[in-house]
Amino acid sequence: MKKLGFLLIITFFCCEVYSQSLTLANAGNSNYKILIPTDPDQNEVLAASKFQNYFKTITGVQLPIQNKENLQQEKFAILIANSRRFKNIKSIQHDGVVIKTEGSNLLICGGENRGVLYSVYTFFEKYLDCKFFALDEIKTPKKSKVEISQIDYQYSPYFSFRSYYSLENEEKEYADFNKQNYFFENRLYPAHSLAWLLPASKYFESNPEFFALIDGKRNPTQICFSSDGALKELIKILRLEMSLTPNQVWSVSHLDSPNYCHCNLCENKYKSGNGFCETLIPFVNKVARAFPEKTISTLAYNQSIFPSKLEKPEKNVEIMFCLTNLDRRYSITLDKSKGAEKLLKALQSWKKQTSDIFIWDYSVNYFHSLSPFPNIYTFPQNIKFFKDFGIKEVFMQGIGPQKGEFSELKSYIASKLLWNPNLDFNKLLDEFLINYYGNGWEEMKKYILTIDAESKKYQSPLNEYSNPTLYKNGFLSQNNILNYKKIIESTLSKVQKDGKFYNRINKEILTLEYAELEIQSLYDKNKDFNTKNDFVKKLNNFKLETQKNNIKNLKNGEFTVDEFINQKEK
Repeated sequence: MKKLGFLLIITFFCCEVYSQSLTLANAGNSNYKILIPTDPDQNEVLAASKFQNYFKTITGVQLPIQNKENLQQEKFAILIANSRRFKNIKSIQHDGVVIKTEGSNLLICGGENRGVLYSVYTFFEKYLDCKFFALDEIKTPKKSKVEISQIDYQYSPYFSFRSYYSLENEEKEYADFNKQNYFFENRLYPAHSLAWLLPASKYFESNPEFFALIDGKRNPTQICFSSDGALKELIKILRLEMSLTPNQVWSVSHLDSPNYCHCNLCENKYKSGNGFCETLIPFVNKVARAFPEKTISTLAYNQSIFPSKLEKPEKNVEIMFCLTNLDRRYSITLDKSKGAEKLLKALQSWKKQTSDIFIWDYSVNYFHSLSPFPNIYTFPQNIKFFKDFGIKEVFMQGIGPQKGEFSELKSYIASKLLWNPNLDFNKLLDEFLINYYGNGWEEMKKYILTIDAESKKYQSPLNEYSNPTLYKNGFLSQNNILNYKKIIESTLSKVQKDGKFYNRINKEILTLEYAELEIQSLYDKNKDFNTKNDFVKKLNNFKLETQKNNIKNLKNGEFTVDEFINQKEK
């Protein structure tokens, strides 16, 4: 019975009946210790360490960490371990959390992967009011006395994979505190994997038949999915890769190009069914059958958005469905565009064939990450839609590891709702604004509401490639921008100059100035805009303010501020 470290028959019988609260610390003292298994895994060790650190930060008390095998006689202990070690814990799904008081003990355990770590952070957030709003705003209230009532809390997340791509979530402690998966963890390549697995630089010259036939010539911009040679080579490469890397999910997905093969074999398959996927899905299925213990992921994206009519995905095939070219002013179900209608139809078609659908949601402006992009109110609606539709894995693409328009707010809101779609969005929004903008929070909320409402007054859709110049006569008109600035600038007098709240508010003013510069660069002393001299002055100020705010890139991981300045000065 020693294999799991703890005895599985632990039932925590106690002679005394603890109907009252537990005092974990009082005036710098504590009778408690942290207990972990004698054979802890890395997440149990980390969870215990984080509990110790946060508890000391809050109370000034450092609890000892001890390894114990039999806890039946232990009292005044904080027991931290994976839920599989306890017989009396009901099964929990995925990386769910359990927090219970048992006599004088506090039990903190969790499900698979980092569940036990999430349980520790849930305890501090739910019962000691700790928050991790952003990398520069962590709330750990000081308490001389920590007293908790009887607890019996258990929660299993709906989504087994949850990730919002942001600078914040690149920091593991932020991601762990807010229960986010790391960037495509347990996957070697997230998408377009054949660019790396069958690179043209290696194979095009020696094996041109691996690649698409376009206009009578082989072309390296896409794979020929009817090529037996390409299939055999790919399986050989994957077998080698799998022997070196213990990943569970392996992407076999087409290149990021709208091209596709026009050889006779491929063309006949397209015509007999539903286009591109009539070659892609059979190809992917053959790979899946070669590796039945692995999950093989492929894209439903652009030309592969609709499923094959002739062949369903194998049971171990994951469909990574990409939500592109939607009008981001509206939630998926409220977007009445033809693009949204097409995507929903395609998604419903895939659902008839498989339940293993991974959503890749492009909730981002790729090319203008600093520009105003009022889509925050779609987050709760879209995430609720994913849940109700039966989706289990969601990746929401923010602007990645860089700062941008309301990037901290969007990361926090998305992270919280992906963990629990039933949380109150407005409460989350107010909570963040109050803590991140101080006394200026109400005006910041007014700005968010105002720009969201203004964006919906006009016909121009908002998508992941939108240049702010498209809205120069709409929600980013000169008058509207002046009004937004007036709202935001009214907050500056309510916070300490050059303090943290002041600088954060200024960052959002900077997003409007970016839009102004993009729009003004279209004009030469137009009557609706300032003179060229003022434009140069604005550019210089923009460079200075971006440096203050540590903003380096203005696109998705590229196009530096200096490149932007040089472009506009010409």
